[in-house]
Amino acid sequence: MGRYGARWEGVLGSFLEVWLQAPPWRARRALEAVVAEVARLEGVFSRRRESELTRLVRQGGGRPSPEMREVLAWALRLQEATGGAFHPSPERGGEALRLLGEEVEVLAPLDLDGLAKGYIADKAAEAALKAGARAGLVNLGGDLARRGPGRAEVAVEPPWGPDNAPPALTLSLEEGGVATSGVRHKGPHLLDPRTGRPAQGLQATVMAPSALLADGLAKALFVLGPSAWPILKAHGAKGVFFTPQGPVFGP
Repeated sequence: MGRYGARWEGVLGSFLEVWLQAPPWRARRALEAVVAEVARLEGVFSRRRESELTRLVRQGGGRPSPEMREVLAWALRLQEATGGAFHPSPERGGEALRLLGEEVEVLAPLDLDGLAKGYIADKAAEAALKAGARAGLVNLGGDLARRGPGRAEVAVEPPWGPDNAPPALTLSLEEGGVATSGVRHKGPHLLDPRTGRPAQGLQATVMAPSALLADGLAKALFVLGPSAWPILKAHGAKGVFFTPQGPVFGP
């Protein structure tokens, strides 16, 4: 059993990094399975090129694939659970979509990046195990998913400081996901969907049973601050909310 790693740039507008534990004769197949699954799902969720998502938005709806329907259903659940702090159309707010039987009606331009990257990381990690890896860690632009026995130490960047600044903290991840939302790399760019104005958070990190949940709940924690602790607890998640005075842990 060996450890294998690889990194690719320009994936979903960011990077893809993979670490596997696998027998030598299965490592290459497992890495290829990860790349293939990410490419397949990029064709479903990408906002940057023609995809199922762009077609649904352009047409005002249609019959979504199972993957798209799962993410849309989660988007509606989290929108309701967070009182709109997470939103599938954060620049517009309000009602963005309706699931009607096997169909979806799209009422606003959708931005599913706050869930889809985590979902893709989850599915890519699962693909690695199906291809013969014993354990796999997928980092898709900072959204991490891990599957299999053992654990990984995940370093969380501080919300400020130079690129070579030491980690603010380290999380121990067994199976599940970790995601961070903050101002470190893009400045104050995350909107509070309830007001349409930039949220006043500094940084929020969530560890959850899946990268999809970690992704969506990190956005909500960034907007809501520690008042989001009951929401995280209801979803089996834990978080760190960074303030100028230091990190606050919950729930």
